[in-house]
Amino acid sequence: MIKRLATCLALLSVIAASLPAIPEPPVTIKLGPPLEIGRAELLFGSVASVCEDDAANFYVLDQREQKVLKFSPDGRLLLTFGRKGQGPGDFQSPGQIVFTSGGDLAVLEDINYVSFHKTDGAFVRRLDLNGRLGLGFVGLDRYYAWDWRPEDRQQLLVDAKNTVLKTFHSIARDRFSALLPDESGRSVMFNYSHEAYVPQFLYAHGGGLSAIGISDRYEIALLDEKGQTLEPIRRDVKPGKLSAKERDFLERGLRDFVKSKNWPDRVSRELGKKIPAFKNIISAVLISPTRVLIFRFPPDITAEPSRLPVDVFTRGGAFLGTAELPEVPLFISGSAMYFSRAAADGNVYLIKRSYSFPP
Repeated sequence: MIKRLATCLALLSVIAASLPAIPEPPVTIKLGPPLEIGRAELLFGSVASVCEDDAANFYVLDQREQKVLKFSPDGRLLLTFGRKGQGPGDFQSPGQIVFTSGGDLAVLEDINYVSFHKTDGAFVRRLDLNGRLGLGFVGLDRYYAWDWRPEDRQQLLVDAKNTVLKTFHSIARDRFSALLPDESGRSVMFNYSHEAYVPQFLYAHGGGLSAIGISDRYEIALLDEKGQTLEPIRRDVKPGKLSAKERDFLERGLRDFVKSKNWPDRVSRELGKKIPAFKNIISAVLISPTRVLIFRFPPDITAEPSRLPVDVFTRGGAFLGTAELPEVPLFISGSAMYFSRAAADGNVYLIKRSYSFPP
């Protein structure tokens, strides 16, 4: 009887595996005409982050020039503030800008600092989260960060006093590093991380909701502004296998990177051994006032241009279906998506496009 049951279960498994996959429900994202900002005026040294305030004015964080530019909804420059420095209102390595539920702007540095400003640029206060990296806003007393440990990098939730409240995913140093001797015999750590196969930390914030995850698994934690974990987003999506073409593309990119750094050739050989059989699942997460958008890697990472599959969820975690977009936006408001572009001459500019979800 037991053998017969086992045979039936095995037969059912074979039949299930042979059935065609259930197609994902389609979702359409309709983009409006582009509004280009900074293409003719050469306004930006870089475009690191964007946010909108309650009046639909938008703010662009220029990491290279260490400043914030404020624009009207139709793209007119209204003011700029910030500069490189260590004084009140100055920046050192700004990475993200957020319009907070308190009505202020939070500028989060890649290292240590969070500065708060009024929407007219006036400086309010600065937090020192010493030792924390890749800072992100969760709430007025809750901040996302990651930290180095001897064996790995780890995601954290900290408060304004820099106390660790929660820990999340970690990435083992061995996934992206090779320890090799140099000409003198001294051991040197060489790091290289390609987003297609080395796990990357995922973080997003929008409208009082934050998302935290890691790119090699489909499990996104949603947090409210107090840092409380809400219903997670999960899907049974398997990682795609790297094709021979994709592997060759990644290996060539690795060799070019090693050459640009004047590292020994053996570095590319050792780091090349770390390229796995499968690529990561998720490339980015974004949160709008009404939806959570999860961008997956395309079937062929070498294809140009490529349409990116975008899984669309409610802010409560209910799956609505899958859409496509040509690229990952920097920011999504209730009515617009913002994209960073680079012209042939190297000028970086911003594109704002309205969007909708037609029925």
